[in-house]
Amino acid sequence: MTNQDKFLALIEQANITRAEAAQFIAEETKRPCSWRTVQSWLADPSLSSARGCPDWAIANLEAHLKYLRRIA
Repeated sequence: MTNQDKFLALIEQANITRAEAAQFIAEETKRPCSWRTVQSWLADPSLSSARGCPDWAIANLEAHLKYLRRIA
């Protein structure tokens, strides 16, 4: 499974938008992350705008989603 697949699965399982995913990553990392960045991670790899989804993005999204489940 690629990082892109893992990231998309996290978004779908949590039923969140790409903008929310960007916001959650930004909250975890304390660094900016735009929905456009998330869009580029999920773009078809054949597109020039596509970027590889980094491991840290998956880890930080997972961490924030776990946090949200704990406080819910």
